[in-house]
Amino acid sequence: MSALLYAETPRGTITKIDINGQGSKARLDPGAPVTIKVEYAAKNPKSDPTDTVQLILFLNDKFLKCVYNDVPDVEPECTTGVFSCSCHAPTEPGKYTLSVGWAYNWNWPEQACNYLLALPERIETIGSITVGAVPAPSALIPAAIIGIPVATIILMAAPRKK
Repeated sequence: MSALLYAETPRGTITKIDINGQGSKARLDPGAPVTIKVEYAAKNPKSDPTDTVQLILFLNDKFLKCVYNDVPDVEPECTTGVFSCSCHAPTEPGKYTLSVGWAYNWNWPEQACNYLLALPERIETIGSITVGAVPAPSALIPAAIIGIPVATIILMAAPRKK
């Protein structure tokens, strides 16, 4: 039998996210400008009321921005706020995950980032960015879209009699 000896209650999270006005999931062109707006919440436990909490925003496993880096209210109270940042979408097509992690008492957000990558239980997925064109529809769909009658499609596909 194993027992969890030490578990911490999360000290911060993102409560709402919007990527370029598309909500939490956005489709963008490679290198396109990106505006990410988030609402966050952070708190300290009564046992550590003066800790500095960091909320770190990741794109895949890379540091993107520090959303919050301050001493929040003590539970049950919560410090809330809004954060906005601008950047550019990756230039390589693909799906990229946006996530947030929480840490505390790091001097630099980049140090907190490295620490969090070793503790995936402190990181949660909050959105995604898909970079690249919308996939082309299958070969059969265009016939239906341009209005070719179904009977014509059937006649064109019927085998010829000899």
